[in-house]
Amino acid sequence: MIETNPMHQSATEWVYAPYSNEEGLDRVVAYGDRSGKCPTYVERVAPCSNACPAGEDIRGYHNLIRGTWKDGPDAWEAAFRRLTRTNPFPGVMGRVCPAPCQGACNRQYRDETIHINAVEQAIGEYAIEQKLAYPKPTHKTGKKVAVVGSGPGGFSCAYQMALRGHEVVMFESSDKPGGMMRYGIMGYRVSREVLEAECQRILDLGVELRCNVRVGVDVSLEQLSRDYDAVFLAVGAQKGRGLPIPGAEGPNVTNAIDFLRSFELQGHAMSIGRHVAVIGDGDVAMDVARLALRLGAEQATLISGVPREEMKCSAYEFDEAVAEGTRMVYQAGTVEVLREGDAVKGLKCVQMVKKEQGEEGWNHPIPFFRFKVQPGTEFVLDVDQVVASIGQTTDMTGLEQTTGGTPWLKVDHNQKVEGFANVFGGGDAVSITLLTTAIGHGRKAAEAMDLLLRGEPLPAKPGRRDVVRFEKLKSDYFVQSAQKKRRLDHPEIVKGSWREVLIPLSREDAKAESARCMSCGLCFECNQCMLFCPQHAITRFPGNPEGEVMFTFYERCVGCHICAEICPTGYIDMGMD
Repeated sequence: MIETNPMHQSATEWVYAPYSNEEGLDRVVAYGDRSGKCPTYVERVAPCSNACPAGEDIRGYHNLIRGTWKDGPDAWEAAFRRLTRTNPFPGVMGRVCPAPCQGACNRQYRDETIHINAVEQAIGEYAIEQKLAYPKPTHKTGKKVAVVGSGPGGFSCAYQMALRGHEVVMFESSDKPGGMMRYGIMGYRVSREVLEAECQRILDLGVELRCNVRVGVDVSLEQLSRDYDAVFLAVGAQKGRGLPIPGAEGPNVTNAIDFLRSFELQGHAMSIGRHVAVIGDGDVAMDVARLALRLGAEQATLISGVPREEMKCSAYEFDEAVAEGTRMVYQAGTVEVLREGDAVKGLKCVQMVKKEQGEEGWNHPIPFFRFKVQPGTEFVLDVDQVVASIGQTTDMTGLEQTTGGTPWLKVDHNQKVEGFANVFGGGDAVSITLLTTAIGHGRKAAEAMDLLLRGEPLPAKPGRRDVVRFEKLKSDYFVQSAQKKRRLDHPEIVKGSWREVLIPLSREDAKAESARCMSCGLCFECNQCMLFCPQHAITRFPGNPEGEVMFTFYERCVGCHICAEICPTGYIDMGMD
C-alpha cells in the first residue's frame, strides 16, 4: 500500500475561487479574499543545533549528504567540512556523545528522531578512511596563544585558533594528549586509532604540543599571560572524589577517575579484584564496571543509591553494562568497607527509602539526597575491591587566582576568566558536563580570543534564538520511516575483549538517515512553493546560496498564503506588505 501525503493531496485537489488579474488592491487572491502580505524567507535555528553544545550545523551536513545542497564533488567530504567548522572530533563524539541534539529533534513528533550521532560517526569514519586533512591557513597573524590542557576543550580551542592563523602551543601535564577522551573513555568505546587520528589532524595544522608540563607548578599562569597574547585554560576535572565512610582509606579502594587512568597507564597488567563493587549511578560508573569485567573480575556489582528511573546514566550506558554482566543493586547506601588487615573483605550497605513530602531534602535537585537510610536493613556484599564513582573535581594547584575561592574557573559568557585581561577557560574546569560542551567552550573562547587579538570588542551576551518548533512545520509532507539504528556487537566472553562494541552505520544507511532530516527552519528545495503557486510567482535559481534558491516575483504575488501553508520546513512567513 502506498502511503499518501495529506498535504500534497489537499493542495492538488484544492478548488480555487474565480479570480482575475486586476491591478493593485483590486486583485483577488486564490482564497477569494484580499491580502496585503507576501512571503518572506526567515531562516530559523534548527532545534538540534540549538541543543548541540558544540553548535554543529546538523541540518547543513544532512542536506549535503543527501545531495540537496552541493559543496564540491564529494558529498561526504563536504559534510565533514561543514561538521568540523565547530567540532573537530566527529569520530569520537559520534561514539560517546549522549546526543542532546536527538532529544530536541522535531522528527520525534512525526515518527522517530534522526540518528544524528550515528551519521556523525559515519562522517568521522569516512574522514579517517580517506585521510582528510584540514587546510592549513595561508596567513599568519604573528600572535601566540597558549592552550593549557589537551582534552576536548583544549584541542577545540587550539584547532580554531590555528585555523585563524595564530601560533598555538598546547601544554599537557600527562605524557599523552587527549585528556578524558583518553584517560576516561576506554578503547572498546573509542578505539585509540580513532582518537589518535583526530588529535593528529589538529596537530598537523602546526599546533605545538608540550607534554609533561604542569601549568601552575612547572610554569606559572602569570608567566604564560606575559609570554603569550592569549591563554586558554582547559585543565579539566581529573580528581576523583573519595569514599567518605570508614575503611575507605587503604589498598583496593579507589575512585573511578584513578581507576580508569590506571588502566590507560598500566594496560592489561593492572591488577583487579575477584568481586568488584562500583558505587555510583552515572556513565563513569558503568564504564568502571565494564572495564573490571574485561580485566578479569568474576563479578562487578554496581550499587546505586536511587532506583533505576532516577539514575544519572544514559539508557545506552546502562543497557551496555547489564548486557555485559554487571549486577545492579538499587536504593542502597554504603556504610563501611570491611577489612581484615589491609585486605578488603566486604562492603556493608543499607537500604534507602524515599523521603516523605515535607521532609528535609525531599525535593532536592540531586536524586540521591531525596532518599534516606531505612534503619535495620543493613546487609554485606562479598567484595574484595571497591571503586567509588561519586563525582570528580578540579586540582587548581597554582591556578587558585582564577577560581574566586571555589574549585572552578570563573568565566563570563565569552569564556573569559574574571580578573584577567587575556585569560580564558572552559570544559570541566568550569563545570562537570559533556565532552561536547567542552568542545563548544573551546570554540566560543577561540572566537572571543581572536577578536581580542585583532583589537576588536568582545561580543555582548547573545539574545534569545528563534528556534523553529514542530508546530511551525508541515510534517505531513514527510513520509513516516523508521530510524536506521547501529548494531551492538557484544563479546561472548567479556574478559579480555577490547574491540569496539558499537558498529557504525554503513554509508548507505547513514545517507538514508540523513534523508529523513526535515531541514527545520531552512529551505531544502522541495519545490512545493513553486509547484503550488497559482500565480506562477515563484521560481528557482539552483546556483544561489543555500536558502536562497527559491525566488519570488513580488509583482505577481497576490498574497494567497499557499506557499507558507505548503512549506514543510517552516521557512516561509507571510509578512511583507
